[in-house]
Amino acid sequence: MILLLSRLGFTHHHHLSSEVNIASLQAFRSLVAENLNQALQSLILGSEFFSLTWIHRCFRMIPIINNAFAKTMVDIGYPMSRWEAGSIDEYLDYTINMLELLNSISSSISHVNQARLSLTRALSLIESSPALAVDRIREIKMHDSIKKCKTSGISDRILDRNRNENEWIFHEAMMVLRSTGFWVCGVVLSGLKSHVDPIMGVMTNMVAMDSSLMALDSIFRKKFIERGGILKEVEAVNESVRLIISSGIGDSNDEMELKRRLKVVGNGLTGLKDEEECVFGSVMAARNEVLEMLRRN
Repeated sequence: MILLLSRLGFTHHHHLSSEVNIASLQAFRSLVAENLNQALQSLILGSEFFSLTWIHRCFRMIPIINNAFAKTMVDIGYPMSRWEAGSIDEYLDYTINMLELLNSISSSISHVNQARLSLTRALSLIESSPALAVDRIREIKMHDSIKKCKTSGISDRILDRNRNENEWIFHEAMMVLRSTGFWVCGVVLSGLKSHVDPIMGVMTNMVAMDSSLMALDSIFRKKFIERGGILKEVEAVNESVRLIISSGIGDSNDEMELKRRLKVVGNGLTGLKDEEECVFGSVMAARNEVLEMLRRN
């Protein structure tokens, strides 16, 4: 520990406080690693991979990690009110990129939900207008609005060698916060989009920033390809649609099963949307707090 602190440029009389502060940083990293490991184990052992339930569980990591980051800053005596200009710039950059990703998630959820509602309405026409119902019963297609998915940033820049200890710890924690948060958003978006190359590009950049994501990202990509990149619940709906189209309208059991599967998708999207709104609100509130602090000063 002493050798590490010396290499980082912290003087001897700061060693005691530095050890405590770096222990706080390590505790933050450990908490993030624990959450990532849980996601990894669910990938390896679980049968829920690439379901709405699974990506929702991943999404829940973001508020946990955000709260842990804020606690770490308080623990090292570097709360928001004491942030230096560089830390403020880095945090504002993180939050604006996160809000843009969350907006993309919200838009994608709305698109999939609209496709679900259209299919539900088509089913309701079976008795009164079977020909019209057949024409409108279609598979759910993912949204393709993202052609570019860019997360600009300064987290990977080399900080000034004259940085103080708190700024260095902030920067190190921010790299973890940023890489994990953006990677998780990439997981969510990959389940809601069909054009995933830009999203995968962002995830690759995050792995390059934080090697602790490497194992999880590698297994995720392998299983993503195996499943064809389609959410489990959506594929179940599309399977029912294909069955009804191929066999013709009239089998009430097939129609009831499609209704049931559509309800599962609806419930899953509702839970994901609620989580997205919660995360968006908390990120926006934290960003506004920083901006208000700047206005006061």
